[in-house]
Amino acid sequence: MSSFKIQRILRYDSLAARTYSENYLSEVTSCGQLFVVLELPKVDRFDQQPLIDELLNLCSTLFLSSKNTDSSVLLEDIIKKVNEILPDLNARSRLRNWLQTLDMAFGIIQGNSVCFTNIGHIEAWLISHNRFEQEASKNEHLNPIKAFSETVNGNLEEGDSLIVSTSSLFDYLAKEKIRQLIKKYTPQSASAKINALLQTVPDFVTFNSLIIKNPSDTDRELRADELTQGVQDEAVDNDIIETRKQSTPRPRTKTVLDLRATQRIPTVRKITKFFILAGFYFVLVYKTVKFIIIKIKNAILFIFSKKYRQSKEDQALSQVKSKIYTRYNWWRNLNKIKKIAVIGLVLTVLLFIQGVVYLTQKKSIEKKDQVFQQIIQSVNAKFAEADAKLIYNDEIAAEQILLEIEKSLANFQAAKPAQQAEINSIREKTTRELNKVRHIYEVPSPLEIANLASINAPTQIVQKDGKFFILGQDKLYLYDNQEISALVDFSGGLLLNDWPNKNLLLLSKTNQYSIYDIASKKISPVNISSPDTKANIIELNIYGNNLYALDNGNGQIYKYPEQGQAFGNPSPWIKDDTKANEASSLAIDGSVYFIQNNGEIIKLTKGVKDNFNYHAPRPVIGAKSSIQTFKDAKFLYVIDPQNKRVIIFEKDGSIKNQYTSNSFDNLLDLAIDPEEKAIYLLNGQHLYLLAVNE
Repeated sequence: MSSFKIQRILRYDSLAARTYSENYLSEVTSCGQLFVVLELPKVDRFDQQPLIDELLNLCSTLFLSSKNTDSSVLLEDIIKKVNEILPDLNARSRLRNWLQTLDMAFGIIQGNSVCFTNIGHIEAWLISHNRFEQEASKNEHLNPIKAFSETVNGNLEEGDSLIVSTSSLFDYLAKEKIRQLIKKYTPQSASAKINALLQTVPDFVTFNSLIIKNPSDTDRELRADELTQGVQDEAVDNDIIETRKQSTPRPRTKTVLDLRATQRIPTVRKITKFFILAGFYFVLVYKTVKFIIIKIKNAILFIFSKKYRQSKEDQALSQVKSKIYTRYNWWRNLNKIKKIAVIGLVLTVLLFIQGVVYLTQKKSIEKKDQVFQQIIQSVNAKFAEADAKLIYNDEIAAEQILLEIEKSLANFQAAKPAQQAEINSIREKTTRELNKVRHIYEVPSPLEIANLASINAPTQIVQKDGKFFILGQDKLYLYDNQEISALVDFSGGLLLNDWPNKNLLLLSKTNQYSIYDIASKKISPVNISSPDTKANIIELNIYGNNLYALDNGNGQIYKYPEQGQAFGNPSPWIKDDTKANEASSLAIDGSVYFIQNNGEIIKLTKGVKDNFNYHAPRPVIGAKSSIQTFKDAKFLYVIDPQNKRVIIFEKDGSIKNQYTSNSFDNLLDLAIDPEEKAIYLLNGQHLYLLAVNE
């Protein structure tokens, strides 16, 4: 453990300051103690604080999580990670040369040793005996790839001190004064004395320093009367200087008009700049107009003047002939040896160019291969990291790592077919692992019980007494005993609903409703009044012989009471402030469930929102999803077309099962087996059976 005394000097007015400034000291661990001194200028319309927080979090996390007890090796590890993240922060800052504005020093104190590194306008001075030596100077020449490149290591003997500070401290206090205070007092007292001396400095100036001292027996604590003594002495000195200025006779001068001085007046500078730009603009316009007029004139002459065309053609041919004759005569006048030398030189240049092209292509291929190998190594490391997270049941962290793998592979362009094949294999593995973490079962080939290619655009299905009724774009169809038959014409059909406990079906299209009698195979219109002109009914559900309508237009659910084989006037069913404007589907089992386009499932009981703490699946349920259940059902069933997924919830909100398949590419509707041992999925023109796991 370190025996050093450490004290911050941080004078920072967050409102008036022209910089963001941070001074961080970590907890003392077996690795020592980490310190960071950091400063960035304030920039209009840009908040530097997130970048500062990211740098501090990176340094502290790497330090506190490390098991390396060698401070110099640990510092090199932190430097490597900081150097890796700085180019990314530089790009994200949206500021030109952001890295050049960063002032930062960080290091580790362990035992009696200190090791640190710095960039920007941060200095480090060693105070030893009567010496005041600079250990680290300003570092303004930054390599964007390796910003932190040099480290300083050393031991502090008894009584020695190290001060790491931004340059503003040395701008306002003499170095000798700082040395005397730190040498004489404990770090805490020296800091208090320095702060007292800086009280008169304007608020916009920031001081950010760190005093590290190996204490000695001669260190003194500051008395209360000593705290103000230096300030009073400094005020007296200032008064003496001012008195001398006033007592000194002012020299006699004469008035001189210096016209060049007017350029220092902002208004004059703006006016001058305006006239310069105006002059440049008019010159540019003149040259542009002149150029256009000449070109138009030449074009007109070329079109209408045969003599002008002939002269231009002769001029062009003459220039070509002249160049050819010049080259030919030059070649003819060369002797044999020079001709051979020229031919040899041309061949050498061509071979050189070919070699350069070949080497460049080879280097490019090697670089792509190297990048590919780095990606593969990184992906394998992330797979191992995800497995480690799963050992400790940290599924959220494992999922995040797998999503990072997906992202790293998304924009990679393979250079060879073998690389592409390996990338595809890794993507498939990543998808499988994600499904495993999310508890999603992949169904390679779902069981198809019917091909509905003969039906024109099927949209909805109802299972009733072991038979399937299917609503197409033009007709209502029946699938029974592996045969498809058309029951009745119903062009433009939108919704198909079962009427439980009755041998009836409810069909609807825009502002028209009909009841189909299964026994008589007849369809008859039924009057269902619209709530108002704003109504947009997107789903119907019959429960307890009452009709419930989900109305997006009013964000309401309307209840229609049964009247024989028809329904009465609607009444609003939602009693509180719950809105259903974004709802996409409706299900009823005594309570009412509807699913929003943002994936949220809302439960209402007796018209009032009920507490439904369901387990939100990952990824989030997509838009245009559908939810179903029925009276006495044990589960809630959701189809999620956006994610090619089927979700089964327990009624307490926990997830029972999730299924996905590449075949689920156009999920439209589902029907539930009454015994809840299977569900039937309408996917495009296919009817699939999906067994429900016990």
